[in-house]
Amino acid sequence: MTPDELVRPCPDDCERMRQDLIARDLPPVWSLDAAVARRLHREGVDATQAAWQPSLASMPVTVEDLPAADGRVAMRRYLPSGPPRPDAAPSRVTLIWFHGGGWVLGDLETGHAAALSACAATGWEVVSVDYRCAPVDRFPTAVHDAISATTWLLDLDRRVVVGGDSAGGNLAGAVAFACGDHPGLVGQVLVYPAADPSMSRASIGEFTTGPWLTDRDMGWFYDQYLPDDAARTDPRVDLLAAAAESGTSPVDAVVLTVGHDPLRDEGIALAEALRARGGRVTALHAPELFHGVLTSAGLLPSGQARVDELWATARQMFM
Repeated sequence: MTPDELVRPCPDDCERMRQDLIARDLPPVWSLDAAVARRLHREGVDATQAAWQPSLASMPVTVEDLPAADGRVAMRRYLPSGPPRPDAAPSRVTLIWFHGGGWVLGDLETGHAAALSACAATGWEVVSVDYRCAPVDRFPTAVHDAISATTWLLDLDRRVVVGGDSAGGNLAGAVAFACGDHPGLVGQVLVYPAADPSMSRASIGEFTTGPWLTDRDMGWFYDQYLPDDAARTDPRVDLLAAAAESGTSPVDAVVLTVGHDPLRDEGIALAEALRARGGRVTALHAPELFHGVLTSAGLLPSGQARVDELWATARQMFM
């Protein structure tokens, strides 16, 4: 891609959000204790979800908490409850969703808008997973939780798509490599995924100041998540290494990357690597948007348009 194709100025609605965040002068994630970072993150997400348009409560989706499959990892199920989409036959697809937050922040509540919106947009059942987070539970705990939850769903004879945003996209990608030979795993949806823990790609150095994700924030997340430097080369973390080494069957993918994101270049590289392995890959790139837009889309018409494109593409590929 040319430089202009990689990143463009934010549209007006995103720029207003950016200026508002700058004016609030919140402390950067990397400067905080993990518990404080989790609290502030939850407060921000709660405010965003309360202002979501149309209201999250108005979406035709039934929500229920599931008992933990293994006694440890809670899950939440979303089922379409409105009239069936006129453009889609009844679906047996289940999207298993892993929230973002750098493997440190987030839970079922902060992932609620993304999971609910995905259910409403696709007509699929969605299962959101409350995987255990660092620094209390470091790598590979979250990967084990993600694989365990996905295996539980696959054993129910569903057609499963794994998906997630940011760190959740990393977990979804790791699951796809681990479970790629299972015939029930039909696809993956990776939204600005973390894919290269070496943090050596050009876009990492382009975003050194906030208010959105920065290089220093990303370094802090890896420090919280990984027990040692050796884990950075583990293919369950380094998805680009996994793409080069994995012996499992390729899993078809939709990959969304955004311009204003230190993870931009590694996400683009991952889409290319998955395609090189022989999978069908649809790579969507939004040069005008920012890391985190998925969980803010209800406040941003420009972001919502791209999210609608994401789910329409996934429906077309994986129905």
